[in-house]
Amino acid sequence: MAAHKPRLWTSIATCVLIGIFHAHHAQASELAGSNDPAFEAAVELWLEDNDSDSLPELARLAADGNIAARLLLSRIAATDQAPSDFIEGLSRKERVELFRSTSGEGLFRPTWLKTESKAGNPLAAALLESSALVVNLEAIKNLYEIGEPEAAYDLIREAAGNGSKQEKTALVEFLPEGSEMLPYVLALQNPQAGSSPGDTALQHISGRTELTAADTDAAANFVEFGYQTGVQSSDFDFGNEYFDDLAGWIETARAAAPMANLCRQHCSADEFPSCAVTAFGILGGYYKAVKFDSPMQTLIQQSRYIASKRATGMVLRRIAFARSAAASGEPLISAGELEEKSLCLAKAVAEVRSRRN
Repeated sequence: MAAHKPRLWTSIATCVLIGIFHAHHAQASELAGSNDPAFEAAVELWLEDNDSDSLPELARLAADGNIAARLLLSRIAATDQAPSDFIEGLSRKERVELFRSTSGEGLFRPTWLKTESKAGNPLAAALLESSALVVNLEAIKNLYEIGEPEAAYDLIREAAGNGSKQEKTALVEFLPEGSEMLPYVLALQNPQAGSSPGDTALQHISGRTELTAADTDAAANFVEFGYQTGVQSSDFDFGNEYFDDLAGWIETARAAAPMANLCRQHCSADEFPSCAVTAFGILGGYYKAVKFDSPMQTLIQQSRYIASKRATGMVLRRIAFARSAAASGEPLISAGELEEKSLCLAKAVAEVRSRRN
């Protein structure tokens, strides 16, 4: 990995951004309603993966004017990758009533994030900007400054894919050395070098500066895509030289904690590697697996979220109901295929699927 400069800006621009940071930091730490015991209790229930009790309470608080509840509800709706049984059981109208602003009518109510942004809330505006698929380095810097780096994920991918050479270089220099997205940016910074996002992610995972093993192509493809191209088409398994590297990274990396916790919960130590690698593959590889983040870090710290039942439950649901990218929309992996790869994970998945049927 290249060495990284901590800042990109001139001293004047830095002073301006520091001022913005302090304003935003105060806004986040003193966000109206964040210290309300009812809000704190609802957040705790949500982290316990209890949507049926937590979300209606957050919706009630939001309707009563609790700004923290409003922003968190919007971010939960925007970032949920695998809805709970409670959410799946709601009609579209009920979902709108649960998650959206009380202004407007019918199914076209604005999100609380839009409502708060229009009211002049800078934190809401910054979070809203994170969903715009444009090259915007200032928005990325702003999200890092206000304490919402995980919300910059899509903006980082957009800049890495469609930014100018100068913008990509600036992004590499800006991102912290431990950034989970740095491998993606490095791969696309200089495409003619022939290093794919899978190669750079594999280097990150394995800690190897040179990828020379005969198994490298299969491993890099699996790390980048997992089973997105089909379970049977992947030739990555325990015989690959990088298998232990990947299993070890999942076991210890902060970004992989929800996957690791899932496998620890349902599998023995001996079963852990096969469970972890299989889960990683079903989720879609490195760049999908690192996306299980707190919906709003200024209200729920990332360390608190990734250790929660909510994070583990979402990963399990995402695995259980993963669909093929093919038009048929069939399950990505059959029960039989999953049992062959990880019996303990298959049992956990079967239980989740049985509750939904």
